[in-house]
Amino acid sequence: MISGRRGVTLIELLVAMALAGLVATFVVGWILHAAKMSHASQARDDRDQDLALVRKGLFEDGTRGHVLEVSTGSWTLERSRGNAPPDTVRWSVEDGFLARAGARELPSDSVLDSWIVPRFSGEDPNADPWSQCDLNLDGRVDDEFLYRLTSLEWTLHVRHPGFPNGEPVDDTIRLAIPLQGPG
Repeated sequence: MISGRRGVTLIELLVAMALAGLVATFVVGWILHAAKMSHASQARDDRDQDLALVRKGLFEDGTRGHVLEVSTGSWTLERSRGNAPPDTVRWSVEDGFLARAGARELPSDSVLDSWIVPRFSGEDPNADPWSQCDLNLDGRVDDEFLYRLTSLEWTLHVRHPGFPNGEPVDDTIRLAIPLQGPG
């Protein structure tokens, strides 16, 4: 016998709503996870781009500038600007951040420690480079050795927000800087 029943019972409606809620929960969770991963990927890409710009800036300054001073934590150079007076540019760590001429580089990273190792022609590969070029022990390359500088190796121990959860991560960045030299 066919019943003339039309509609759904309250139980059927509650089961359908529970199933719809469960599916919606999974969909929303997946969307939030995808958004979090996308944000982490973008943050990682931004940091990689910032690091690439720092490497490019160091390379350009090193190969186009004339080194004026190198210390264990900074270096200063002079870049010509055609007919205009030359610019003096200083790379250093200031207030826990890498800076070029006072402007912050690598904004997502705080620098915990840094050190520069000078490399120059005629150095003894087995000796400490600083003992060979800082004879007066003031933490700077002596002026008479500046003309022999061929490169700098700058190591930065940094902390940056991790990806994807934002937990701080310590990292070491090594930067090789080819130099043109002084004057």
